[in-house]
Amino acid sequence: MGHKTPFSGCGSRNAAEDDPGPNILQLNTEVLAANKISVIEQLAYKNKAFIIVLQETHCTTANKLVIPNFSLAGSVLSRTHDLAMFVHEQLEWSLVDQSPELSEIEWLCVDGTGCKIINVCKPPRSRFTPTAMPMFKHPTLYVGHFNCQHVNWGYNKTSPDGESLDSWATSNNLGLLYDPNETATFFSHQWNVSTHPDLAFASFDQDS
Repeated sequence: MGHKTPFSGCGSRNAAEDDPGPNILQLNTEVLAANKISVIEQLAYKNKAFIIVLQETHCTTANKLVIPNFSLAGSVLSRTHDLAMFVHEQLEWSLVDQSPELSEIEWLCVDGTGCKIINVCKPPRSRFTPTAMPMFKHPTLYVGHFNCQHVNWGYNKTSPDGESLDSWATSNNLGLLYDPNETATFFSHQWNVSTHPDLAFASFDQDS
C-alpha cells in the first residue's frame, strides 16, 4: 500500500533526466509490526530507497520505530494513525517541522539532500482544507496517505476532499506524480476495488 518515487530537485522538470536521485519508499503500514519492518527493509534494499515514509504505524513509543541502516528522522505518535520517516545513514537530514498535537491531518517535514519531504496522513473522516498543511519553499515533495477521491488519480468520482486537494496542489504549483498504468496503491477486500489513496505531489520551479 504505497509507492516509490525518485527525487532530485523535486520539481525541476529536467531533474529526472539529469539525476533521478535516491528513491523514496512510501507505505501505509496499518500497524507496524516486526514482520512488516522486515518486509520494509527488503523493499527499501530492492528499490534502492534512501528515504522511507510511513503512515498509520499505530506506535505510541519511538522504540518500536527501528529499521536497520536507517535513522528515525521524525515521528508523530498515536494509537489511531501517526507517521514516521526514516533516512538512510549515508544521507544528511534535518527535521524541519511537524503538525501540532491532535491535528486532524498529520504531517512531518524532513529536509533530505536539499529537498523538503512532507509525510502526510489524512484519516478518512477528516476534511482536507487549503490550510490543512503549510507550504514550504521549492523544492518540496508531499507524499503520503491522502484519502481523497478524484478522477485525476484513478477514482470513478471526485469527492469534495478530492476537489480541495486538487485545487490546493494547483494553486501552490504542485504537480501530481501519478501514472494510470501503475498498480493501484490500495485494495479493499470489503468492496473488492483497487484505489489510489496514496499520492505524491512535487513542487515545480516556475522558471524551469
